[in-house]
Amino acid sequence: MDEERDRGKVGIVLAAHGAPPQDWIEQNRERWEKLQELKRRITAELKSWPRTPQSDPLTSEAEKLVIGVRRRGGYQITEVGYDEFAHPTVEEAIERAIAQGAERVIVVPTMFTPGGPEIEVDVPDAVATAQKRHPEVEIVYAGPPFDYDQQVELILGKVREYDKGAPPPTAKQEGMIHLSMLKPGEVGIVHGLTGGRRFVGRLAALGFTPGTEVRMIQNFSHGPLIVSIRNTRIALGRREASRVRVARRSTGL
Repeated sequence: MDEERDRGKVGIVLAAHGAPPQDWIEQNRERWEKLQELKRRITAELKSWPRTPQSDPLTSEAEKLVIGVRRRGGYQITEVGYDEFAHPTVEEAIERAIAQGAERVIVVPTMFTPGGPEIEVDVPDAVATAQKRHPEVEIVYAGPPFDYDQQVELILGKVREYDKGAPPPTAKQEGMIHLSMLKPGEVGIVHGLTGGRRFVGRLAALGFTPGTEVRMIQNFSHGPLIVSIRNTRIALGRREASRVRVARRSTGL
């Protein structure tokens, strides 16, 4: 109780990217279009503007992420594209990946919170345009990389760095991942489900209840996967599996 009272005196402020509400845009369509045209002209001018880590730290950090994904993930064809104010654009980055021989392109935004126009409109539109131009290549928009629970844990992890009175994360919190992230042979303990009532009810009926052990049988990092739960093998789509949160228990068959 004393720890809870102490944490009650610690204020947390989340700095988020703002966006105009859709009904305002509809009611002010002409003004909004003029603003977008101005942004397009400015973006075109900024493409050739010289940049340094000091003058443009955002672009510098994005390029670091590209290096990290390439090194840790082993993906040799790794590019970064920008929605606005920088070069290359998302479409141009997709073109670069295809030019290097990519037969499948997965586009993942660096913005973590869904709902903004960049994530919900701009990037999907860029992906759709590139897909029409290259029907022979599968171009996938993976959406924001973290779901709600992962975002909360990331935020709390940063809070814990500066709030020395905060309790350490539990073992479950430290090992929490999506079911789709388990490798064949790995075992996880179901922690919870995210999604609509029908989805949660259906998976719960299949045995995906908190505390239940689930083993990954087949996972090719794309397409459906197969798991074993309560002595039954079940095939799940990747989107479904990404809504099941588990704590990794062990590795090996």
